[in-house]
Amino acid sequence: RTRHATPTPRQGESIFDASVVLPCAYEYEYAARTVRSVSAATPPEILREIVVVDDGSTPPLRIPEPARWKAFVVRLEKTGGLIRARIAGAAAATGAVIVFFDCHVRPMDGYWRGLLAPIEADYRVATVPTVTRLDAATWQPVGSPTRGGAKCYLTFDTDFKWTFDATDDVPIMSGGLVAISRRWWNETGGYDSSMLGWGGENIDLSLRIWRCGGAIKAAKESYVAHMYRELGKPKTAARFRVPKGAPT
Repeated sequence: RTRHATPTPRQGESIFDASVVLPCAYEYEYAARTVRSVSAATPPEILREIVVVDDGSTPPLRIPEPARWKAFVVRLEKTGGLIRARIAGAAAATGAVIVFFDCHVRPMDGYWRGLLAPIEADYRVATVPTVTRLDAATWQPVGSPTRGGAKCYLTFDTDFKWTFDATDDVPIMSGGLVAISRRWWNETGGYDSSMLGWGGENIDLSLRIWRCGGAIKAAKESYVAHMYRELGKPKTAARFRVPKGAPT
């Protein structure tokens, strides 16, 4: 494994440390690859830990050589759903900043700068990276590694869609990839534990951040390649299981 040299601190560069939270369910191969990718892309003095939340996978999820990657697993014996897995990971995190990623991403070198610096300047700012596409087979970005989305807006039917305006303000975060100070996470109450699946928690948290005096900013030069679900490719299928009739 190659460890990238830590850049010399520059004016305005963050010195916060971060806990990266990865909610996982039955994503054995992707979990291990994501852990290695996060560890390789994050300087050791910035990375406090990688918290892998195993949401009731059978057999239990294991990360080979966890100490090597500064990782540990939080095991939920009973499946709680994606949002409760994130909440459990945040509760176990000890870094000044909590970075939520999905369990099938590859952050690019230097991704942490744009995520952490605005939070260091104001703890009530949450940040989102530019999300690009990841090839699950090669574990390489698809197409341009710097072309992707970072922000969404809310529609009148309470849905959210991507927007690409020139400002840094993010009306609604897209969901699973966001950085927030642990202090602001606690003050805003974090995710609603009554929600289980993806698709509403981002709207709820976004509105609370803005209405409580905070802000959400796009870290436009923080690139994280993300594996999207693709029809006809079973390996990319969603693994989280939401009980029938449960709120999402």
